[in-house]
Amino acid sequence: MKSIFRSAMVAIFLIASAMPLFAQNPNVAIQMKAKTTAGEYCVAGTLKNLRTVNIDVSYIELWVYDLKTCKRVCITRKVINLKIKPCDNLNFELCCKNSAASSTAVIYYVRVHHSAGTNEQWLIEG
Repeated sequence: MKSIFRSAMVAIFLIASAMPLFAQNPNVAIQMKAKTTAGEYCVAGTLKNLRTVNIDVSYIELWVYDLKTCKRVCITRKVINLKIKPCDNLNFELCCKNSAASSTAVIYYVRVHHSAGTNEQWLIEG
């Protein structure tokens, strides 16, 4: 019984130490730049395929947070449904409208869902 317990603990330890490797995959690189106007938060960016096979990008999400209060200002999603060839780029632009928003100091969070998983990028403006 003692050997079974020790073997199980070693297996659990190995699995637990390998879990951070699944947190972020380097399949798609995200570069973005903010373009904020009155009541509208926009992000223009580029996705680059870092793999040797095609990647199908299904959709992109944009979440905007107020930097001072850390509350979410707005959220939007854009369906892409395009393939990115190896070492190729895909340009995107996302805008999130919020008429009540007055802060120019915001945090942008972009999440890209694709056939090889999910990638995310943060951008702090202000």
